[in-house]
Parts: sequence; structure tokens; C-alpha cells
Amino acid sequence: MRCYIPSARRSLGRLLPLCLSVLLLLPASLLITGCSGSEGGADPKGGIPSSPSPSHAASPSEKPAPDEPGSPDGTPLADTDWAAVIDDIDCTDAGNEGVEILRTWFADVRGTGVPDAFVSFTCRHQASTYPQQVEVYDGSSPPEAPRRIGVLLSAEEKANGPGPRVADISFSGDSVTLSLAAYTADDAFCCPSLRLKRTFTWNGESFERQAGA
Repeated sequence: MRCYIPSARRSLGRLLPLCLSVLLLLPASLLITGCSGSEGGADPKGGIPSSPSPSHAASPSEKPAPDEPGSPDGTPLADTDWAAVIDDIDCTDAGNEGVEILRTWFADVRGTGVPDAFVSFTCRHQASTYPQQVEVYDGSSPPEAPRRIGVLLSAEEKANGPGPRVADISFSGDSVTLSLAAYTADDAFCCPSLRLKRTFTWNGESFERQAGA
């Protein structure tokens, strides 16, 4: 850049500082211009680095494969209104307010090719806790009248309080294992301290509880 300086001495005093300031600002402006590109994944509009597209992850709503425990695929009981059809528990002491479904599992432990339904439930109640029951229903039976084929935990089991609570159910081959939290004589109703496991095996006619389980 050429800077024209008039010969007049008084003009020189005013223009010389101005020209020097222009020359000092010139390298800074060139540096800024050179850094404004989109190289290195920067967004040319906002200067924010772009991130790569995330790889596909399985959606939480995706169903497990039909042969995995927990999948209701292949059984008409998938959409059963269990609270409406279960009527074999006495809820008189709870005020006869009906049944509360706690959780439902599906698994083919009988080798029929159709998963059966394992239903954990209790009576609707106002108390802090109430006995639970676990029943098994034939996966091939109609949803409006499912056929019960086993009781793995009865609400009548009330030793040292309201009976064991169901923590989880797992499956392996023709066996099903209940993980339970049970009460000692000193436990408050809020806090069962015993941890138990009970395993049942399908013997061709019924679920047989294994010795020591």
C-alpha cells in the first residue's frame, strides 16, 4: 500500500500518525482473513466445529428377538388386560379394590414354541405393603380367558410379615428362577433384609420347585 504524504510541513504532522496506524493494522486484518476458512471441520457460517453423524444405535422401543426371554411375540396374551381377568386372589382385607399388576414377563420354558406369561401382582391397597403373587399362564390360551398353569409365589405366604417381594425373574431352558426379598422377624415392612432364590422346572405337567431353592 502506498501512502501519499503532502510536502506541507503542517500536513505531515497530521497524516504521519494516521499512515503508521494503517500499516500496523494491515497484518492483523490479513491474519483474521486467513483464519476464516472452513478447514478442519469448522462451520464457515458460525466457526463451530462440526461433529460427525452418530452411528445407528438401537432404539429403546425395539422389541427383543422372538426367541429371547421377555418377548411376547407369538402369543395372543401380549395385550391381555391382566387386572381385568385375574380373579383368584382374595383382596377382602385390602378393601376389594381390585388387582394391581406389578410386572409381566414372557418366556417359552415349556418348549411349545409359544412364550407363556409370568405375571406378578398384588391387591390394590392403602397399606405400606401387601402380599404378592406370581402366576404362569399358557401363552396359547385366549387373552379374554387365559389358562393358568402354575403359581410360583402365593400371596398366602405371610411368614414374618406380608411375604416375599419379587425383585426379578430369570429364565434358563425349562427353568425359571425367582429372585425374592423376604422378611425376618425384626424387619420393618419397608425393608426386607433376606435375599432368596427359588427355581422351578417344567416337568411336562407342572412347574416343580427344585430342592433347596
